[in-house]
Amino acid sequence: MRMILTEKKSSALVWLALALISVFIDSPSCAVDAFSSPTVGTAAAASVTTPAAVKGNDRLLLNSTSKPLPKEVPVAIIGGGLGGLAVFCALQSRGIDAHIFESAPTLLRGSTGTGIMISENGMSALEAADRRLPDKMRGSGTRIVKQRIRVTDPLGAIEREIAFNMTKEQVNIGWSRAQEILASLVPEKFIHCGAQLESYQLVQKSDEGDDTTTDMVDVTFADGRSVRTSLLIGADGAGSAVRRVMAHAKNPKKAKASYAARYSGQLLWNAIVPTKDIQPLVHGTGEVEYITCGTDGQVVLTFDAGEEQTSWYLTLMEDYVKGAEGNALCPEIRTALEDNAFGGFGRKGVKKQLEQAFASWPVALACIHATQESQIFERRLSDRPALKDWTDPTCRVVLMGDAAHPMIPSQGQGTMMTWEDAADLAACVAPSLLKELRNSTQNDSVVDLSTAVRAFVSHRTERCARVQKFSAEAYMGSQSSKFFPLKVIQMLGRKRSMEFIKDGYQPILIPEKVGLRKRFWSLFQRN
Repeated sequence: MRMILTEKKSSALVWLALALISVFIDSPSCAVDAFSSPTVGTAAAASVTTPAAVKGNDRLLLNSTSKPLPKEVPVAIIGGGLGGLAVFCALQSRGIDAHIFESAPTLLRGSTGTGIMISENGMSALEAADRRLPDKMRGSGTRIVKQRIRVTDPLGAIEREIAFNMTKEQVNIGWSRAQEILASLVPEKFIHCGAQLESYQLVQKSDEGDDTTTDMVDVTFADGRSVRTSLLIGADGAGSAVRRVMAHAKNPKKAKASYAARYSGQLLWNAIVPTKDIQPLVHGTGEVEYITCGTDGQVVLTFDAGEEQTSWYLTLMEDYVKGAEGNALCPEIRTALEDNAFGGFGRKGVKKQLEQAFASWPVALACIHATQESQIFERRLSDRPALKDWTDPTCRVVLMGDAAHPMIPSQGQGTMMTWEDAADLAACVAPSLLKELRNSTQNDSVVDLSTAVRAFVSHRTERCARVQKFSAEAYMGSQSSKFFPLKVIQMLGRKRSMEFIKDGYQPILIPEKVGLRKRFWSLFQRN
């Protein structure tokens, strides 16, 4: 059964398809823990295919660990990924010179094997952060014009196929390319690599000319270097060191449980390869192919990632891999899981194992055959417990992005929520930071920095928690109820959630000259 539909004429069947398609993957991780950042210094990772670097950005590939740190900076951003770079751009566009402290020896780490989908909310966030960013992403990515979904049985036979044209903007791009674009807007003097956060301490600084004091944060790095800042932003991903230190300072007994990984039970393999290397072709220009394989959580996903690259993903549930009563359906993968050998790039034998597990799906086989084993990245998907409070007691330390709300990458919203955070955090704190840095008392209508940080957290927590929860529930290849009325209810619920995600973001717009405090707080009041 085959159907070609336009998005405007989409029926309930298309919404069912959208419920089945857990659209894109955007987490750039590469260890058994799904969120540790990949490095490209190993032999396996060094062979990863990656598009040419952004012109003028080769400087960022250099090791800058020997560069001395400034004694004091207005804002210290921990983490140089998509979140840290985006919030830097958002602050810079509002007159704040932040500094980025990245634990890796280089900022640009090459291909992570992952692509990201920039949906409407992501584009709105990029526009709010820095008006140059949307067009830069469009220039290197590809606009998706069509999505095709195939539903198969466990033996690969196609039961139905649904295709629909896209009328709303959606741009796909490689994770590493997006990082390069963001980094191209960051002056080198504001980037400090090899700076792994060890701890931070809240201190008070005496103000010159009077008896008042200002709250500050002293940040110490693993190599003994340190820096003082007015605001510390934890944008260091789901394995956040800032979140860990904050948790132990708040409640040492419950700290570990508050940032421990929660594994979803789903396994993922992915890579980015030149489209021309895949024969036969598995998608058209600007297209997405998504196949459910008749078994819960088993999916084949391929899409155009721009610059003549294809991003592909394969998923299996861990219970399915291990089999029942010790009869492993994928014994080599099960052994790797039990021996803690699973995770990262290029595990020996992974290519053959995937060929066996996906032997009934030609699209999967074409992708696997075109990919060197060293380029295949695998992970156990996980998130972290939801946080209601992203700050320390003084609100001089704040989390954002995956550090605050890491998500199962089923809906492609991890990066989108991170960019929303970046735009809104900068909008909230910039007026207060400028007032504090100028030591000005003239504009008393501008709220203090701690109040601005609290307003940001209050504004963002509910939306991010809802998207995080939905991303875990609607994992890739999750099967709907076989009872039709319940299936319809589930379908409509997912439709509402998807609309909330992509249409439910409005950037915070705070003018440079903020009026009364009441005007500021009104931005966060719910209708």
